Amino acid sequence: MKSVYPAGRRRLSAARALITAVAGGAAVVAIATPAAAAPARLVPLAAIPFTTAAVTDPAGGSVTVSWTAPAVRSVRVYEGATPVRTDRYVGGGHGTGKLTVRVPAGAHEYFRLVPDRGASLTVSQRGFGLASDPNLRDVGGYRTTSGQWVRENVLYRSGALSLTPADLKVVNGLGIRAVADLRTPGEIATTPDVVPAGARYHNFNMTGEASTGSPSIPTEAAAVQLLVDGERQMVLSDASKQALHDLFTTLAYSPGAGLFNCSAGKDRTGWSTAVLLTLLGVPSDVVMKDYLLSNTYYFNSPGVQQTLASLPPATAAIYTHLLDVEPQYLQAGLDQVKATYGSMTGYALRGLKLSPLTLALLKAKLLTGTPARVA
Repeated sequence: MKSVYPAGRRRLSAARALITAVAGGAAVVAIATPAAAAPARLVPLAAIPFTTAAVTDPAGGSVTVSWTAPAVRSVRVYEGATPVRTDRYVGGGHGTGKLTVRVPAGAHEYFRLVPDRGASLTVSQRGFGLASDPNLRDVGGYRTTSGQWVRENVLYRSGALSLTPADLKVVNGLGIRAVADLRTPGEIATTPDVVPAGARYHNFNMTGEASTGSPSIPTEAAAVQLLVDGERQMVLSDASKQALHDLFTTLAYSPGAGLFNCSAGKDRTGWSTAVLLTLLGVPSDVVMKDYLLSNTYYFNSPGVQQTLASLPPATAAIYTHLLDVEPQYLQAGLDQVKATYGSMTGYALRGLKLSPLTLALLKAKLLTGTPARVA
């Protein structure tokens, strides 16, 4: 495989297409599960002592900030409109706690959790509540098995960037410098990405085909099989492997924040995210939960639900399997990785031909805190 960075600054290509679908708007609530109090333990200064931390998407003008840090006695919480300016004190609590905070309508707030020992952690709402791109969300905010955290405000995933002017204003404020579009030329011609200001656009047509086509799908079982087979093909096809090589290399070497998208932000984008989170050390159950969030953000969005409601019941039942995400879809890809490469690292090195340096750069860019278990 050719390396796209640092040599040969060419237009990137390759990505696997599965489904083109409509989008509406939705929000998700993700509340961390409190853990029982534990005796205080020493925490290295650079280690992040939080084992869980989350901010719900707004509901009724408020968000809930929750955290668990068994090795600390107290936590102070600061709020801000950007991740680098979180200086307004809004409350605090013990090592395990939650706090309800009023937020301005339409705001995407950031919260810095400051423990009495160890490093602080900044968290925010996962989704952005965009009507024109409901599945746009932050890839970060997950704890790894090493005790590090995936940084927020560095990498985003989404559906097609068919953004309204109001939603584009929000996306322009994210500091995105690289957009990787995982769609076919046919999809792009129908719905071009609205590229954020200051971002460089890359296209990865995974199949190498002109469009995704319109296969005949007579039954629900056939719809499920299509998605299962598609997930396996994202592991096995040469075009898909080239696409992910280019995608991850671009993300590793590009300065600033990045975003990758397909049409719905759930299949091609979902697999890419699952691979990346696994390589970063996020536990497999968390990777699966993140994958399934596309049901909350995308499938439950008004646009998708209105489309299903307009179809005859039997047809809607078939299309439900095409427009949602199901555990068996992602599991098919994960099982194929294990069968063919033994592990996700083997897949990255031998299948995607990523260099150890590229993997190290991805981790340096996307992880925060020192590798140290705190629970």
